[in-house]
Amino acid sequence: MSPFVRNAIVSLFLVPIFACIGWLLSGVPLSEEEFQKRISKKEIKSVSLGWDRRSGNLLIVQLEFKPEYFTREDRFRAWLEEPLALAKEKGWLQNATVVAFPPEIGNYFFLMNSRKELLDSENIDSAWNWALFFQRISIKNFSHIFDGEAVSFEIAQDSKERYERIFGDLAKIYGVSILAGSICLPSPEVKEGKLSIKPGEWQERAYILDPSGKFVEGSLLRTSSQKSEGTQVAGSEKEILPEVWVANLPSGRLGILFTEDLKSSQMEEIVKKTYASKLIGLGSQEDEGKFREWIKNSSFESSGQVQFSGNVWSQEFPAKSFAKTRYGSPEPIESQKGSLIINIFF
Repeated sequence: MSPFVRNAIVSLFLVPIFACIGWLLSGVPLSEEEFQKRISKKEIKSVSLGWDRRSGNLLIVQLEFKPEYFTREDRFRAWLEEPLALAKEKGWLQNATVVAFPPEIGNYFFLMNSRKELLDSENIDSAWNWALFFQRISIKNFSHIFDGEAVSFEIAQDSKERYERIFGDLAKIYGVSILAGSICLPSPEVKEGKLSIKPGEWQERAYILDPSGKFVEGSLLRTSSQKSEGTQVAGSEKEILPEVWVANLPSGRLGILFTEDLKSSQMEEIVKKTYASKLIGLGSQEDEGKFREWIKNSSFESSGQVQFSGNVWSQEFPAKSFAKTRYGSPEPIESQKGSLIINIFF
């Protein structure tokens, strides 16, 4: 075999390898110019119910979901602060205010400072797998290139720190309590106002930060994410009962639940046993309207639901956030797409 032919054959193998290496090294985050092109800002709609008796209020913040907001911390903070600033202008933020953000909001922190290719993934699982791959081959985690669990924990640690810092800062700046949606972390625990994690079972939980920026004791477990594992007892699957978290806040006791748990026949009875007169539901993507209908016919002093709006990664967020007083009807009457804040005075 002549040297020319031999070199030509070798090049057939080397060119794809070097091309792959070049692609891996050429990844860049989403630039500010590209970010502005992808984001089309619209006016934030607002609704207010009841009257101000200086006894606190609930502010439901429906955000229009765009994964681009998660690519940089300053973009994410600005996204959260825009509705808060508007609420402050309207006089809706007080020491006894509870601000509720949509569930799952903490589950997308893995996109921070990531390559822009992740934004065009087919679904969230694909985006996560690519994020995990790029983290494993990064200089920071190269020693764990074959240890996916260790790298996943590093991503979780970064997410936990951002979640705590960002929402804690906003709670202090605006002087309110913040129900910071939910976040999935390994073996999370709140102790003395701080959130910690350790290697173990991943759980999605919702947390509240008080006006001092510290975590309120307790949390709400998303039980639907645990049911897939299922504990087998005597050949049958053990039922995991839904949870209702009753948080003691400056404005009083607030019951919090994931609305998908209303599918359980025991959920209504569990809520009744809490004796909470105020209730907020963290809305499911698979919204069937059951929670809204239940609240419509209930006599809670104040209640509501918070969800995202928008379409992303082949999934749709329903945008069916609402609030209701004891004697009124859920408002808005129909789902409102886009960014929306709903204020309800206690």
